[in-house]
Amino acid sequence: MEGPMNDAEFNQLLEAAARRPLTADEEMRLRAFLADHSSAGGRWEEEIVLTRLLHRLPDVPLSSNFTARVLLAVEREEQRRLQTPGMLRWFDWRRNVVRFAAACLFLGFTAVSYHQYRVLVRAKMAASLANVANGVDTAARAVQLQAVELWQDFESIDRLSHTQAQVDEELLAVLK
Repeated sequence: MEGPMNDAEFNQLLEAAARRPLTADEEMRLRAFLADHSSAGGRWEEEIVLTRLLHRLPDVPLSSNFTARVLLAVEREEQRRLQTPGMLRWFDWRRNVVRFAAACLFLGFTAVSYHQYRVLVRAKMAASLANVANGVDTAARAVQLQAVELWQDFESIDRLSHTQAQVDEELLAVLK
């Protein structure tokens, strides 16, 4: 560790002091850091006092069957997990509630959208039929002719559709 110490290195020294005594080089760097950063001194003292108090606590012996009890608890948890029905295990409700809710929301939105689409299509179709019905009714009122009068001009109209257009040379000459 060369150069001035930063906060990360100070934290590393705090952790090292909790596990072991500091080396002479570490203590020298710590003193230089504490001289530059007076606010860190209180934290250092607090950590050292806490570490000393923790080292004074007696070691609590583990029970002789500690490992057996841990393994038994793991085995019970595994048995409990295996005893749940396969379908529930596959579709674990605790983990998939959000997915289920999202799927229901999506299906609901799709159903409402489809229903609205069908209502719109039916409304357009009804409007179109009403327009056609109005047009047919108006045309029927306008052409209240007898059958003979209706077909009277058919031949002349039919001849117009079979004739070819003739170019009017005189009109073209005037327009140029």
